[in-house]
Amino acid sequence: MKVTDLTLREQLRLTEREIKHRQDLLDFTEADKDILVGLKPLVEAEVDTLVDDFYAAQVEIDQVARLIGDSETLARLKKHLRKYVLDLFDGEYGADYSQARLRIGLVHKRIGVTPKLYISAMRRLVTILAEHFDTNPPEDTDQCKNQINALNKIVLYDLQLVFDTYIHGLLDELARGKEEIERYAEGLEEMVAQRTQQLAELARKDGLTGLLNQRSFFEEMGRELARCQRTGESLSLIYFDLDGFKQVNDAQGHKRGDEILIATAEIIGTTIRAEDVAARYGGDEFCIILPRASEEVAQVFVRRLISEAESKLAGTGVTFSVGIATAEPDVPVQPSELVKKADFAMYVSKETPGFSVTVATDDMPIPGNEADQQATENANEGVAKSNI
Repeated sequence: MKVTDLTLREQLRLTEREIKHRQDLLDFTEADKDILVGLKPLVEAEVDTLVDDFYAAQVEIDQVARLIGDSETLARLKKHLRKYVLDLFDGEYGADYSQARLRIGLVHKRIGVTPKLYISAMRRLVTILAEHFDTNPPEDTDQCKNQINALNKIVLYDLQLVFDTYIHGLLDELARGKEEIERYAEGLEEMVAQRTQQLAELARKDGLTGLLNQRSFFEEMGRELARCQRTGESLSLIYFDLDGFKQVNDAQGHKRGDEILIATAEIIGTTIRAEDVAARYGGDEFCIILPRASEEVAQVFVRRLISEAESKLAGTGVTFSVGIATAEPDVPVQPSELVKKADFAMYVSKETPGFSVTVATDDMPIPGNEADQQATENANEGVAKSNI
C-alpha cells in the first residue's frame, strides 16, 4: 500500500485507543470536556477579537512576520486560527479532531515554522484566552482555575500531535535522504567498477593499436598453454615483424609509421578468429596466439594474413617476416621458450626478401640457452623454411 493511500493519523498509528491513552496521561477527563464546552458561547462571542489580538502580537516577531509574508496570507491564517479556537471548545476530541491537529503540525512544518516558534505561539494563545476568562470571571474562583487547567490539558494534547508530525517529517526526510545516498552510492560503485574495468582493459592494451601489450600477451600465453595441455590440443604462435618499416618511419615520419602499425593491427583483426589472441609485442613486432591450431592450421592462417597484408600495405614498401612455432600437449613448454622459437624462426625468414615464413622445428635451438650456442651457429639446419 502506498503512503498516499493512508491518512496522516493512520501513518502515525494514532488509533482511538492511543488517543484515549494520551488524553488519560494528561488527566484530560470528561469533566474537562464539559468545562470547555461550557466556555464555547463566551469564546464564540469574542473569537474575532481573540484572533486579532493573537496576530497583532505575532507579527511583532520578525521571524514570524517573514514567514507570514503578506496580508492575504495573514487573512487566511486568521481564518484557520478562528476555526481552531472554536474547535478547542467543541467537546469532540477523537479521531477527526486528532487528524486535524496532525494536519496543522504538518502544514507548519512545511512552511518552516520551527518548534520554538510554534510553542511560543501556543503559549501566547493560551495566555490571551486565559486573560479573556479573567475579564469575565465566574463567581467561583476555583472554576476559573479549572477552566484554564482544562484548556492547558487539551493544548498539551494538541502539542503532542503537532510534534509527532514534526518528528515524522524529519524521519521521513532522513529515510528519503538515506535512499538517495544509497542510490548515489550504488551508482558511484557501478561507475567506479566500470572505470576500473576500463582502466584495467587499457592497462592490458597497447595504446596505439589496441592490441594486447607484451605483459598481457604473456599472461594469455600462459593460460592458453595450460589449456592446451588439459585438452590435449596443439597451440601455434605466429611471430612477425615489419620489414622496411624503419626506412618508412625515418623517411616519411612517425605519423606515417603509426598509420602503418595501425593498419597492421586492422589486418590482424580481419584475419584472426574470435578465440585467437593478438598482441603488439614491441616496436614493429607482433604476436598472434592460435589456440587449438596445428602447424598446418597456422600456415593456412599465415597465408590469409599475408594475403590481406599484400592488399592493405601495397605501395608502402613494408612486408612481413614471419615465424611459426607450435606447442604440442605432450611436450610441456614455457611461454618464453615458445616465443624464442617463433622469434628465431622469424629472423631466419628475414634472409628472404618480401613476405617470408619460417616454421620452427622441435629440435631448433632456443637463443640464449648455453647448451644451444653451438647449434645456433648452424640455425638453418634446425628450421624448415618456406616463402609465401
